[in-house]
Amino acid sequence: MVNNFSGKMLPLSRDADTEVFWDVTDFPIRTDRSYLETLRSVLVSNGYTGELKIRAYGEKKPDNLGDGVTFLLKTEKFSRLNRMLVDIGLWELDTTRLSACTPKNVMVIAENIDEDTDFVYVSRNLRSPANNCLWVLADDYEKEKIKRVKLPSASFIWIWKDLLAGKKPMSSEKLSSLRCKAPFERAWAEI
Repeated sequence: MVNNFSGKMLPLSRDADTEVFWDVTDFPIRTDRSYLETLRSVLVSNGYTGELKIRAYGEKKPDNLGDGVTFLLKTEKFSRLNRMLVDIGLWELDTTRLSACTPKNVMVIAENIDEDTDFVYVSRNLRSPANNCLWVLADDYEKEKIKRVKLPSASFIWIWKDLLAGKKPMSSEKLSSLRCKAPFERAWAEI
């Protein structure tokens, strides 16, 4: 088993490859470092050592994506989320078909995924014994979005500014607290 769902990763998943689905319009990086370098340094500082692959979606291709990042031009938010959803589903099929027991990490960096959308449903299904699901929330999630955007079912969740600062993901206590603040989330709480 890769993740015991207690908020502690087993060493095997830290060595696994990480596939990132990133809406670079919603979560831009405004530094001289590339998107690839920035995320790689954050993941390495949190113990992830496997290969990193990034699929970026946005209104405009950033100049500092980095070599090897796949970029898909999608100008409308709904179009970006829809394409990301399809790509995540295809990634899941491909990686599960190759080996259901091979640990893998998937990271989703996107926002404004409201209520009961297909995107939320699929993201809930990403978390499995062979998947370590990482999620990034907008900085204003707790103050402005918690009542309308469900907290994703993930192994680990970061707030955007904390991820960029190289901090650890939210503690299980913080996640439990956030789940209790969203009334419609109580039935889904995974404590």
